[in-house]
Amino acid sequence: MKSLDKETNSYPTPLECSAQLVELTPAIMIRIRGEMRRRTLPGLSIQQFRALNYLRRHPQSSLSRLSAHLGLTPPSTSKLVQQLVAKQVISRRSAADRRRISLSLTQLGISAFTTARLETQQQLAVDLTCLTQDELSTLSKGLLVLSKAFMGGAAGVNLP
Repeated sequence: MKSLDKETNSYPTPLECSAQLVELTPAIMIRIRGEMRRRTLPGLSIQQFRALNYLRRHPQSSLSRLSAHLGLTPPSTSKLVQQLVAKQVISRRSAADRRRISLSLTQLGISAFTTARLETQQQLAVDLTCLTQDELSTLSKGLLVLSKAFMGGAAGVNLP
């Protein structure tokens, strides 16, 4: 559903919308990451936080899958995993094939991530109180449209 731009009397193009996404997304992600970092374990890097988020969504993942998701080399990912194991937020278990390991969040990791996520959502909700009910409705509809475009229509958008 495209909305008419009253000034130009035309609908936005996909290219114009993508330009808006490219401009706005970094600012949103900086805000979300900052809030999450403030509310999670002290000293957690962005890569470590991304690893926790990935393992929350993909329990018992392999080191190679986590490495691919993070865009790091396996040795760098292994070092990151060692740091998270030392913080007791993830566990590393050997599979039947001892060359493979499975990574999962520990109870501490789940709790820390869940708390950080909830508190971040609450803070973002405070930030959104400046919007009218109509604007909130429009925003919600827009997020569902983005879900359709980027996640194949997955309901219940799971950001970050």
